[in-house]
Amino acid sequence: MKIDFELTTPRLILRPFKTVDLNAFLEAVTQSREQLQPWLEWCDADFDQQQAHEWIEASRLSWQHDYSYELAIFDRFNDEFVGAVSLSAIVPLFNSANLGYWITHSYHRQGIATEASLAIIQFAFQMLGFTRLEIITHIDNYASQKTALACNAVFECEARNRIFYQNKPINGYVYSLIPQDLY
Repeated sequence: MKIDFELTTPRLILRPFKTVDLNAFLEAVTQSREQLQPWLEWCDADFDQQQAHEWIEASRLSWQHDYSYELAIFDRFNDEFVGAVSLSAIVPLFNSANLGYWITHSYHRQGIATEASLAIIQFAFQMLGFTRLEIITHIDNYASQKTALACNAVFECEARNRIFYQNKPINGYVYSLIPQDLY
């Protein structure tokens, strides 16, 4: 898919990462490390400029080859980097993908994750033709669970060993969305 893609919402602009996003991305991760680290293994004290650069390059390559679709989120009014939302673990055989999201700490509790997720959900169903999306959360990640429910996702189960975190399997909650959940 073309890398010059963009989605807009009332408050946000979502687009594939660009190299120019490096410093804003790294700053957002650094400022939000305490809130993100319990849920995102890559977000540790060692995450540095080189890793951020590699992340952006991998994100762009995955987008170009349709392996995953990660969008950087920006505040539409001040162009500030806000976080990311993605479709990953794409399984063509099942016409499905996983939906993930994270928002920088200064934008928490404003409905940003929900607004960005709803935009990429519509993209997934209407433009990519997916028929199922899954949101997998850590059992104690209440903010992510709240976002899933705000997007009209349905809680399906506690799945055993669904998340592999810090070299060990842990249980996770599985939420799902199908096109009829939005319309």
